[in-house]
Amino acid sequence: MENLLSTHAVTKTYGKQNALHNVSIHVRSGEVYGLVGKNGAGKSTLFKVIMGLVVQDRGEVSIYDQPSIENLEGSQKNIGFMYGSQFFPYLNARENLTYTCKLKGITDKTEVDRVLKLVELDKVKKKVKTFSMGMKQRLNIANALVGKPDLIIMDEPINGLDPQGIASFRKLVQKLNREQEITFLLSSHILGELGIMATRFGFIHDGELLSEIDRKTLLEKTEDQVIIKVDNPEKAAYLLEEQLTPLDYVVNGDKEIILSDHIDETNKIAKILVDGGLELYKLTPHQQTLEEYYLSLIHQGGQENV
Repeated sequence: MENLLSTHAVTKTYGKQNALHNVSIHVRSGEVYGLVGKNGAGKSTLFKVIMGLVVQDRGEVSIYDQPSIENLEGSQKNIGFMYGSQFFPYLNARENLTYTCKLKGITDKTEVDRVLKLVELDKVKKKVKTFSMGMKQRLNIANALVGKPDLIIMDEPINGLDPQGIASFRKLVQKLNREQEITFLLSSHILGELGIMATRFGFIHDGELLSEIDRKTLLEKTEDQVIIKVDNPEKAAYLLEEQLTPLDYVVNGDKEIILSDHIDETNKIAKILVDGGLELYKLTPHQQTLEEYYLSLIHQGGQENV
Protein backbone atom coordinates (compact mmCIF):
# COMPACT_ATOMS: atom_id res chain seq x y z
CA MET A 1 0.00 0.00 0.00
CA GLU A 2 1.49 3.36 -1.03
CA ASN A 3 2.14 6.24 1.32
CA LEU A 4 -0.34 9.04 0.72
CA LEU A 5 1.43 11.26 3.23
CA SER A 6 4.84 10.96 4.82
CA THR A 7 7.10 13.19 6.84
CA HIS A 8 10.85 12.72 6.84
CA ALA A 9 12.88 13.71 9.92
CA VAL A 10 10.74 16.79 10.52
CA THR A 11 12.18 19.01 13.24
CA LYS A 12 10.72 22.21 14.68
CA THR A 13 12.15 24.23 17.56
CA TYR A 14 10.61 27.15 19.43
CA GLY A 15 13.46 28.88 21.23
CA LYS A 16 15.12 26.13 23.27
CA GLN A 17 12.04 23.89 23.15
CA ASN A 18 12.06 20.98 20.69
CA ALA A 19 8.44 20.77 19.52
CA LEU A 20 9.33 18.09 16.95
CA HIS A 21 12.54 16.12 16.59
CA ASN A 22 13.20 13.93 13.53
CA VAL A 23 9.54 12.91 13.20
CA SER A 24 8.87 10.51 10.32
CA ILE A 25 5.30 9.25 9.93
CA HIS A 26 3.82 7.24 7.08
CA VAL A 27 0.09 7.47 6.34
CA ARG A 28 -0.98 4.89 3.77
CA SER A 29 -3.88 5.28 1.36
CA GLY A 30 -7.14 4.00 2.85
CA GLU A 31 -6.06 4.15 6.48
CA VAL A 32 -7.56 5.81 9.51
CA TYR A 33 -4.29 6.81 11.15
CA GLY A 34 -4.49 7.72 14.82
CA LEU A 35 -1.72 9.89 16.25
CA VAL A 36 -1.45 9.14 19.97
CA GLY A 37 0.19 11.57 22.37
CA LYS A 38 -0.33 13.59 25.52
CA ASN A 39 -1.03 17.32 25.46
CA GLY A 40 2.14 19.06 24.32
CA ALA A 41 3.56 15.93 22.67
CA GLY A 42 3.78 17.65 19.27
CA LYS A 43 0.62 16.47 17.51
CA SER A 44 -0.79 19.90 16.64
CA THR A 45 2.61 21.24 15.57
CA LEU A 46 3.07 18.29 13.23
CA PHE A 47 -0.37 18.85 11.69
CA LYS A 48 0.43 22.53 11.15
CA VAL A 49 3.71 21.64 9.45
CA ILE A 50 1.91 19.21 7.15
CA MET A 51 -0.60 21.91 6.19
CA GLY A 52 2.08 24.53 5.60
CA LEU A 53 0.83 26.68 8.48
CA VAL A 54 4.17 26.31 10.29
CA VAL A 55 7.56 26.02 8.58
CA GLN A 56 9.78 23.26 9.94
CA ASP A 57 13.47 23.88 10.70
CA ARG A 58 14.52 20.65 9.00
CA GLY A 59 12.92 17.70 7.27
CA GLU A 60 10.39 17.22 4.53
CA VAL A 61 6.69 16.54 3.97
CA SER A 62 5.71 14.40 0.98
CA ILE A 63 2.36 13.73 -0.68
CA TYR A 64 2.32 10.56 -2.77
CA ASP A 65 6.12 10.49 -2.33
CA GLN A 66 6.49 13.94 -3.92
CA PRO A 67 7.89 16.74 -1.72
CA SER A 68 4.97 19.03 -0.95
CA ILE A 69 7.14 22.15 -1.00
CA GLU A 70 7.67 21.66 -4.75
CA ASN A 71 3.92 21.79 -5.40
CA LEU A 72 2.34 23.33 -2.31
CA GLU A 73 -0.92 24.30 -4.03
CA GLY A 74 -1.35 20.87 -5.62
CA SER A 75 -0.49 19.13 -2.36
CA GLN A 76 -3.02 21.11 -0.37
CA LYS A 77 -5.76 20.20 -2.83
CA ASN A 78 -5.21 16.59 -1.79
CA ILE A 79 -5.73 17.44 1.88
CA GLY A 80 -8.78 18.60 3.79
CA PHE A 81 -7.97 20.08 7.17
CA MET A 82 -10.47 20.12 10.01
CA TYR A 83 -9.01 22.42 12.62
CA GLY A 84 -11.74 24.28 14.47
CA SER A 85 -13.20 25.84 11.33
CA GLN A 86 -15.07 29.09 11.92
CA PHE A 87 -18.45 29.47 10.24
CA PHE A 88 -20.76 32.43 9.78
CA PRO A 89 -23.31 31.85 12.58
CA TYR A 90 -26.20 33.63 10.84
CA LEU A 91 -25.84 31.61 7.64
CA ASN A 92 -27.01 28.03 7.18
CA ALA A 93 -24.76 25.08 6.29
CA ARG A 94 -25.34 25.41 2.55
CA GLU A 95 -24.50 29.11 2.55
CA ASN A 96 -21.33 28.56 4.57
CA LEU A 97 -20.12 25.80 2.25
CA THR A 98 -20.91 27.91 -0.82
CA TYR A 99 -18.50 30.47 0.61
CA THR A 100 -15.87 27.72 1.13
CA CYS A 101 -16.24 26.71 -2.53
CA LYS A 102 -15.62 30.31 -3.61
CA LEU A 103 -12.49 30.50 -1.45
CA LYS A 104 -11.19 27.28 -3.02
CA GLY A 105 -12.10 28.35 -6.55
CA ILE A 106 -14.57 25.50 -7.01
CA THR A 107 -17.24 26.33 -9.59
CA ASP A 108 -19.07 22.99 -9.65
CA LYS A 109 -22.54 23.89 -8.34
CA THR A 110 -23.21 20.30 -7.24
CA GLU A 111 -20.26 20.24 -4.81
CA VAL A 112 -22.17 21.70 -1.85
CA ASP A 113 -25.02 19.21 -2.31
CA ARG A 114 -22.51 16.36 -2.54
CA VAL A 115 -20.73 17.07 0.74
CA LEU A 116 -23.92 17.92 2.64
CA LYS A 117 -25.39 14.54 1.67
CA LEU A 118 -22.23 12.76 2.78
CA VAL A 119 -22.58 14.18 6.30
CA GLU A 120 -26.40 14.00 6.32
CA LEU A 121 -26.96 17.75 6.62
CA ASP A 122 -28.61 18.20 3.23
CA LYS A 123 -32.09 18.60 4.75
CA VAL A 124 -31.04 21.06 7.46
CA LYS A 125 -32.08 24.66 6.77
CA LYS A 126 -31.50 26.36 10.13
CA LYS A 127 -28.67 28.76 10.90
CA VAL A 128 -25.36 27.42 12.16
CA LYS A 129 -25.69 29.34 15.44
CA THR A 130 -28.50 26.93 16.41
CA PHE A 131 -26.46 23.78 15.63
CA SER A 132 -25.54 21.28 18.33
CA MET A 133 -21.85 20.49 18.82
CA GLY A 134 -22.31 17.24 16.90
CA MET A 135 -23.91 19.04 13.94
CA LYS A 136 -21.08 21.59 13.92
CA GLN A 137 -18.56 18.77 13.75
CA ARG A 138 -20.42 17.23 10.81
CA LEU A 139 -20.34 20.63 9.11
CA ASN A 140 -16.61 20.79 9.86
CA ILE A 141 -16.18 17.46 8.08
CA ALA A 142 -18.28 18.67 5.14
CA ASN A 143 -16.09 21.76 4.94
CA ALA A 144 -12.98 19.56 4.82
CA LEU A 145 -14.58 17.36 2.14
CA VAL A 146 -15.04 20.27 -0.28
CA GLY A 147 -12.85 19.68 -3.33
CA LYS A 148 -12.70 15.87 -2.94
CA PRO A 149 -9.44 15.57 -0.97
CA ASP A 150 -7.79 12.17 -0.62
CA LEU A 151 -6.80 12.86 2.99
CA ILE A 152 -8.56 14.64 5.85
CA ILE A 153 -6.60 15.76 8.92
CA MET A 154 -8.45 16.20 12.21
CA ASP A 155 -6.90 17.56 15.41
CA GLU A 156 -8.87 16.50 18.52
CA PRO A 157 -12.15 16.25 16.55
CA ILE A 158 -14.28 14.75 19.34
CA ASN A 159 -13.47 17.37 21.97
CA GLY A 160 -16.69 18.61 23.56
CA LEU A 161 -18.92 15.91 22.09
CA ASP A 162 -21.26 13.90 24.30
CA PRO A 163 -21.21 10.07 24.06
CA GLN A 164 -23.94 10.06 21.40
CA GLY A 165 -22.06 12.68 19.38
CA ILE A 166 -18.83 10.69 19.64
CA ALA A 167 -20.55 7.51 18.42
CA SER A 168 -22.15 9.42 15.53
CA PHE A 169 -18.80 10.98 14.60
CA ARG A 170 -17.07 7.58 14.67
CA LYS A 171 -19.67 6.00 12.38
CA LEU A 172 -19.37 8.90 9.93
CA VAL A 173 -15.57 8.64 9.75
CA GLN A 174 -15.74 4.88 9.27
CA LYS A 175 -18.42 5.26 6.58
CA LEU A 176 -16.44 7.89 4.65
CA ASN A 177 -13.31 5.76 4.91
CA ARG A 178 -15.11 2.64 3.73
CA GLU A 179 -17.46 4.02 1.06
CA GLN A 180 -15.59 7.10 -0.21
CA GLU A 181 -12.08 5.66 0.28
CA ILE A 182 -11.00 8.77 2.18
CA THR A 183 -7.86 8.49 4.28
CA PHE A 184 -7.92 10.09 7.73
CA LEU A 185 -5.14 11.35 9.98
CA LEU A 186 -6.52 12.25 13.38
CA SER A 187 -5.53 12.79 16.97
CA SER A 188 -7.48 12.54 20.20
CA HIS A 189 -6.69 12.43 23.90
CA ILE A 190 -9.71 10.09 24.27
CA LEU A 191 -7.58 7.05 23.53
CA GLY A 192 -10.34 4.49 24.03
CA GLU A 193 -12.28 6.03 21.16
CA LEU A 194 -9.19 6.45 19.00
CA GLY A 195 -8.48 2.77 19.55
CA ILE A 196 -11.87 1.90 18.04
CA MET A 197 -11.62 4.21 15.02
CA ALA A 198 -8.03 3.90 13.86
CA THR A 199 -6.60 1.15 11.67
CA ARG A 200 -3.01 2.25 12.31
CA PHE A 201 -1.30 4.20 15.05
CA GLY A 202 1.66 6.50 15.57
CA PHE A 203 2.85 7.19 19.12
CA ILE A 204 4.51 10.55 19.80
CA HIS A 205 6.06 11.80 23.05
CA ASP A 206 7.99 15.00 23.76
CA GLY A 207 8.21 15.73 20.04
CA GLU A 208 9.62 12.33 19.08
CA LEU A 209 7.86 9.47 17.30
CA LEU A 210 8.18 6.34 19.41
CA SER A 211 6.53 3.82 17.11
CA GLU A 212 4.11 3.17 14.25
CA ILE A 213 2.02 0.02 14.33
CA ASP A 214 -1.07 -1.34 12.57
CA ARG A 215 -4.18 -2.34 14.47
CA LYS A 216 -3.76 -6.10 13.97
CA THR A 217 -0.20 -6.09 15.26
CA LEU A 218 -1.15 -3.81 18.14
CA LEU A 219 -3.84 -6.26 19.25
CA GLU A 220 -1.29 -9.07 19.10
CA LYS A 221 1.19 -7.07 21.16
CA THR A 222 -1.27 -5.70 23.70
CA GLU A 223 -0.40 -7.74 26.74
CA ASP A 224 -2.69 -9.95 28.72
CA GLN A 225 -1.96 -9.13 32.34
CA VAL A 226 -2.82 -10.31 35.82
CA ILE A 227 -3.14 -7.59 38.47
CA ILE A 228 -2.47 -8.78 42.02
CA LYS A 229 -2.83 -6.87 45.27
CA VAL A 230 -1.39 -8.42 48.44
CA ASP A 231 -0.17 -7.35 51.87
CA ASN A 232 3.48 -8.08 51.00
CA PRO A 233 4.23 -7.66 47.26
CA GLU A 234 7.98 -8.34 47.64
CA LYS A 235 7.32 -11.75 49.22
CA ALA A 236 4.63 -12.45 46.60
CA ALA A 237 7.09 -11.69 43.80
CA TYR A 238 9.65 -14.06 45.38
CA LEU A 239 7.09 -16.90 45.63
CA LEU A 240 5.88 -16.40 42.06
CA GLU A 241 9.44 -16.29 40.70
CA GLU A 242 10.04 -19.72 42.24
CA GLN A 243 7.01 -21.39 40.64
CA LEU A 244 6.14 -19.47 37.45
CA THR A 245 8.51 -19.29 34.50
CA PRO A 246 9.17 -17.15 32.65
CA LEU A 247 7.96 -14.35 34.93
CA ASP A 248 7.81 -10.74 33.77
CA TYR A 249 6.32 -8.40 36.35
CA VAL A 250 6.26 -4.88 37.77
CA VAL A 251 5.64 -3.95 41.41
CA ASN A 252 3.92 -0.57 41.67
CA GLY A 253 3.51 1.71 44.68
CA ASP A 254 0.07 0.48 45.73
CA LYS A 255 1.05 -3.01 46.92
CA GLU A 256 0.19 -4.31 43.45
CA ILE A 257 2.06 -6.67 41.18
CA ILE A 258 1.32 -6.57 37.45
CA LEU A 259 2.21 -9.84 35.72
CA SER A 260 2.65 -10.01 31.98
CA ASP A 261 0.85 -13.08 30.60
CA HIS A 262 -0.07 -16.07 32.86
CA ILE A 263 -3.70 -14.97 32.44
CA ASP A 264 -4.78 -18.65 32.26
CA GLU A 265 -3.08 -19.51 35.55
CA THR A 266 -5.00 -17.32 37.98
CA ASN A 267 -6.08 -20.29 40.12
CA LYS A 268 -2.48 -21.47 40.39
CA ILE A 269 -1.31 -17.94 41.24
CA ALA A 270 -3.93 -17.61 43.98
CA LYS A 271 -2.91 -20.97 45.49
CA ILE A 272 0.80 -20.02 45.49
CA LEU A 273 0.09 -16.77 47.31
CA VAL A 274 -2.40 -18.12 49.85
CA ASP A 275 -0.25 -21.19 50.60
CA GLY A 276 2.63 -18.78 51.14
CA GLY A 277 0.71 -17.09 53.94
CA LEU A 278 -0.14 -13.87 52.11
CA GLU A 279 -3.34 -11.83 52.33
CA LEU A 280 -4.74 -11.72 48.79
CA TYR A 281 -6.86 -8.61 48.23
CA LYS A 282 -7.22 -8.69 44.45
CA LEU A 283 -6.40 -10.98 41.54
CA THR A 284 -7.80 -9.71 38.25
CA PRO A 285 -7.17 -10.68 34.61
CA HIS A 286 -6.66 -7.54 32.52
CA GLN A 287 -5.95 -6.66 28.89
CA GLN A 288 -3.62 -3.74 28.32
CA THR A 289 -5.40 -0.63 26.96
CA LEU A 290 -4.13 1.69 24.23
CA GLU A 291 -3.17 4.22 26.91
CA GLU A 292 -1.24 1.62 28.89
CA TYR A 293 0.55 0.47 25.74
CA TYR A 294 1.51 4.09 25.01
CA LEU A 295 2.83 4.55 28.55
CA SER A 296 4.84 1.32 28.25
CA LEU A 297 6.40 2.66 25.03
CA ILE A 298 7.40 5.85 26.85
CA HIS A 299 9.00 3.74 29.57
CA GLN A 300 10.85 1.60 27.00
CA GLY A 301 11.84 4.57 24.83
CA GLY A 302 10.05 3.36 21.70
CA GLN A 303 9.94 0.09 19.80
CA GLU A 304 9.49 -1.25 16.30
CA ASN A 305 7.56 0.18 13.37
CA VAL A 306 5.04 -2.13 11.71
